[in-house]
Amino acid sequence: METSEGAPAIKGVSHVSLSVSDLEQSLAFYRDVLGLAVLVEPFDGLVFEGREAMLLAGRIVLNLQAHAANDGSHFDPRRTGLDHLAFHVSDQVALTAFADRLNERGVEHSEVKRVPGYGWMIELCDPDGIQIELFTTR
Repeated sequence: METSEGAPAIKGVSHVSLSVSDLEQSLAFYRDVLGLAVLVEPFDGLVFEGREAMLLAGRIVLNLQAHAANDGSHFDPRRTGLDHLAFHVSDQVALTAFADRLNERGVEHSEVKRVPGYGWMIELCDPDGIQIELFTTR
């Protein structure tokens, strides 16, 4: 695929960084509830004041950053910036298994929803209210 006006090619998404209010709480959610593997345990931020940790979502790194100046505001998708983060799961069986896992852990979520012509999803929120989708096309 050609790039626009000769720009160097983008090879994919390297990582996604989320600003979180409580690093340990968010790390527990993404690790223990969603099952993401920890790539790098919490450490002092290298380019900002605060702490961070890194997890793996497939081949994408999810970076959780707890800025020292975070005011604890809850996420609001109506503000400019991130609307939601969607994780791909293999199929509807895996999606149903996630619904069961969320129920067992007392995590509020939507039912498995059909997205006409596209797939199926579950909607939920992380501890900061960041909207998460678990999604499959089959």
